[in-house]
Amino acid sequence: MDINRTISASSSRSIKLLCVGNVRDDDPCPPCDCQDAISVERTTWTDDNVAHRFWNCKNSLAAEGLKCKFFMWKDKEMEVGYYKEQLRKMRFELKRKEEFSEVSKVQKKLVKLQQAMEADKQVFETHLMELTKQNRMLKCGIFVMVIVVITMWLKWT
Repeated sequence: MDINRTISASSSRSIKLLCVGNVRDDDPCPPCDCQDAISVERTTWTDDNVAHRFWNCKNSLAAEGLKCKFFMWKDKEMEVGYYKEQLRKMRFELKRKEEFSEVSKVQKKLVKLQQAMEADKQVFETHLMELTKQNRMLKCGIFVMVIVVITMWLKWT
């Protein structure tokens, strides 16, 4: 497997699959190729490299400017076996729970919106009934005025 190809996946995907770890004093980061930056310890959580730690430049994931290509594995790749499979399963379960949590949040927002919409509907229906009542009263008033005008006109003629 080509290491550089594995890590150089699309930057948006890479950022989601990497996390910066704490660097211990007894295990210093190797120097970076950049003049003004140091390397940082990261952990990849891809299916191929579950919990595989590495060093790369803190500027390697920069959105703008030149990106440093410094990269070095910190530890050996985990062998395919029980622990690697368990980490994959835990990662899958965590992702599923996060997705469920997001769906749950959206469902709660939907319920609140439906309740607000129902409250607004009741207010609008009440307002519509009041306007309908006023409309009827205006029609009756206009009808009475027309009758009065016709009656007065007939008396004058």
